[in-house]
Amino acid sequence: MDLEDIVVFLQVVASGSLSSAAKVLRKPKATVSHQLKRLEEGLGVPLFVRSANNMSLNQAGIEFHEHARSIRRACERALDNILKNKENLETRISVASSSEFASNLITPILLHFLDNSRVLDVNVMTFPREMLADVREQYDCILYLGDPPLPQFSNMSAKLLGRFRFGLFASEGYLAARGLPERPSELLAHNLLGYHDGQTVATWRLTNGRQDYSVRPSPSLLSNDYWIVKLSSIHHLGICLVPEFFAKLEETEGLLTRVLPEWSSSDVPVYALFWSHRLNNPILRKLIEAAEAQFGELGNYLYAATRRDSSKKE
Repeated sequence: MDLEDIVVFLQVVASGSLSSAAKVLRKPKATVSHQLKRLEEGLGVPLFVRSANNMSLNQAGIEFHEHARSIRRACERALDNILKNKENLETRISVASSSEFASNLITPILLHFLDNSRVLDVNVMTFPREMLADVREQYDCILYLGDPPLPQFSNMSAKLLGRFRFGLFASEGYLAARGLPERPSELLAHNLLGYHDGQTVATWRLTNGRQDYSVRPSPSLLSNDYWIVKLSSIHHLGICLVPEFFAKLEETEGLLTRVLPEWSSSDVPVYALFWSHRLNNPILRKLIEAAEAQFGELGNYLYAATRRDSSKKE
């Protein structure tokens, strides 16, 4: 029995189809199908009920599933114990996150971690948030924005890294042309730049600590990419609702101005999700500790093509 075949089996269970599992594993669908068939032939029984677009476990598969997870976890524990006793050993770590703010949220955390660790092989992948439950078997850690959905993540440990808020921003050019709103009720008279989460236009839920106000924008611009929303606001197209850390550099440089600064979203948590038995892995433990310690530095890393020492002359 091949451990890689067991890994493929677990991913097919998590993903629900060969195509989805192949995408997560970054393997050809034919390879995933071959490995799964090889495992079933070795066991002497089929493990799935197959249909055109779905694969569900049969009774044999249900019985084998927990054994397969135990086999994989035993191998992970063995490796983690080796790493625990030999911290100079060449190591690797894999991290998954949702793609919304990977450049400004995930990158600062990982850069700080890599500056202070001996990890030699790092795998960082971003996915649509709804896919993170499907990839949880393949990654050492998932950095998750918001409260993780249950029951998909009910068996994983969660470490709260920190919280952030969304704020309203617009360019000085736009506000000079259209005026500065003085209360949330005036927002609908403005061009609002909306975010679409793949299912619906996100409602702007604002609070000042005493009152709550919801705005369902009919946006003049709509995108599922916050970078497009933010850049459109920079270029005077309207008011956007984005994380405060995501607009920090633009606000510092005068490209964006805070609108209704006493109003913001409620706190949005960010968690590190991991299998509890993996905390014996010193690299994973250091990553989680670094992520928590550096959470307040979000937004401070330069991501534009400018020199840090541009004010200094040779």
